[in-house]
Amino acid sequence: MINLEIPRKFEPLVGQAHTVAVEVLRPISRKYDAAEHEYPKELDMLAALIDGLDDGGSSSGAGASGVSQAAKNGDGGNRNGSNIASVLSIIEMCWGDVGLLLTMPRQGLGNSAIAAVADDEQKERFAGKWAAMAITEPEAGSDSAAIRTTAVLDGDE
Repeated sequence: MINLEIPRKFEPLVGQAHTVAVEVLRPISRKYDAAEHEYPKELDMLAALIDGLDDGGSSSGAGASGVSQAAKNGDGGNRNGSNIASVLSIIEMCWGDVGLLLTMPRQGLGNSAIAAVADDEQKERFAGKWAAMAITEPEAGSDSAAIRTTAVLDGDE
C-alpha cells in the first residue's frame, strides 16, 4: 500500500514554499503574463537563496545535485528525503506560478546532468546557466536507449 501522507518533518518546508508562492510568485504572476519576454528580476533574490542553501549543504538537492553534493562530501550513501523535499517544494511553488518557477536558471534536466558528471572546471563554467539536454533523434523518438549518435574526438580541444 502506498502512503500518500506528507511526512511531518517536511511540513515546515511545504509551508515555506507555500509562503514563497503567495508572497513572491503570485504577486508578479500577471505582470509577467503580460510582459512575457521580460526577465523577472524579482526572482534573483529567490534564486540566490536557493543557491545559498545548496552551497551550504543545508539542502543536498534532488537527483544528480544530491549525488554530486554527497560525492563532494565523501558520503557515497543516499540522502534520504532530498528528492521528496524538492518535489514538495516545487509542487507548492508551481501553485504560485509554474512559468515563473521555470524561469530560474539551474533547475532543468541539463543542469542535473552537469551536476552528476561535470568536473570542477565545467561546473564553474556552467554555474548559473540554463542547460538543456536533447535525448532524441529521428529513429529513436523518445526512447533514449535507442539513440545511436556518438561523439568522436576530432582535434586537441
